[in-house]
Amino acid sequence: MFMYVEMRKYMKKKLFSVLLVGALAASLVACGKTEKKEAKASTANTEINAEEYAGTITSNAGVYKTFVNLSDWKGMSVDLKESDYVVLDSDVEDYIKSMLESKATTNVITEGTTKSGDVIKLDYSGKLDGTAFSGGTATDVTYTIGSGKFIEDLDKGLVGLTVGQETDITCVFPESYYNSDLAGKTTIFTVTVNEIDESVVPELTDEWVAANAASLGIEDSSVTTVEQLRTYVRSYLETKASSRSSAIFDAAYKQMSDGLDVSDYPSEELTDLLNTLNSNVDAEYQSYSSSYSSKEEYLKSAYKFDSLDAFNEYADNYAKQYLLQKMIVTMIAADNNITVTADDINSTGEELASYYGYDDYNDILDTYGKTMNSEIGYQVLYQKIVDFVCENVTVNDTTDTAE
Repeated sequence: MFMYVEMRKYMKKKLFSVLLVGALAASLVACGKTEKKEAKASTANTEINAEEYAGTITSNAGVYKTFVNLSDWKGMSVDLKESDYVVLDSDVEDYIKSMLESKATTNVITEGTTKSGDVIKLDYSGKLDGTAFSGGTATDVTYTIGSGKFIEDLDKGLVGLTVGQETDITCVFPESYYNSDLAGKTTIFTVTVNEIDESVVPELTDEWVAANAASLGIEDSSVTTVEQLRTYVRSYLETKASSRSSAIFDAAYKQMSDGLDVSDYPSEELTDLLNTLNSNVDAEYQSYSSSYSSKEEYLKSAYKFDSLDAFNEYADNYAKQYLLQKMIVTMIAADNNITVTADDINSTGEELASYYGYDDYNDILDTYGKTMNSEIGYQVLYQKIVDFVCENVTVNDTTDTAE
């Protein structure tokens, strides 16, 4: 089920020191070490202008190739359930239905008779051989008739009752009932249905859309009609279609990296990544330090790490997994003459500035330095390689076999 209430806060946030979180594929696997080789140059991010980033792709790839050899991957096959990435008209209507249901009101009915599917409030008292038994009495209980949460005889006996009228229902507990004192026994439940709670789902009209769009998390103030809502919902749901390329890349990358022999990792770049992970956690801990006696206690509470050693092991594995992916992405780019221009970096930087509440990309550079050109450059390169890999693998649609 898709969430339809989105909270986007356009505030000035601290950008990731390294934008590695979004790029790390969930399918990354740990790799073993063999003989260590020394890199001839550092691949760590440095203060560069946007125009200079393209030159680092080839130079870094040359260093990365001293640590790992990437086999031929073009033409590999990956499996994908294509139906997961198609938005149907029924998906749009179901989503809008969930919106309407979230705004439903309750009509309390205090007369009439009950039927299967009714949500009722009732009092009941169960007796075995004329004596009330433990757990058999309750008042003002909300129950949906036909849900099967009561024993079968009691559930069926609630159909056709008159609201406000006391009724005795004879019930036989199942032989397999967990309470051996009641299993297989005949009991009498005295039941009074106090009310039927009827859910009233609003009608989908232009007026309803105009009045409720904002409270449903729709930020576009121009959405005021039913057709505009359908268009908005379809566009929102189609964001899942954009994740198709990520799913293909993740599957392909897993095949590329499984069993890959990695001799070592560029030491300076790995150290920078580990420092970033640690400094980010340290900053979080300082923000909440008044609530915790130590950083270790904070890590246990916030991230469920048993100890500092456990966190350090996680950070080391995480940084290596990220770095391995960066090595492979950069090598693919260099081998296929895929580059990143200054315009690519600057336009992406402007988008980030707008989203995070900075005046412009220069404001970000003034705040965090020109290493951001390297960090944003790699994010642009990563997406280009995702697209390139998707164009050069065969996708097997598993929709029929999965259903």
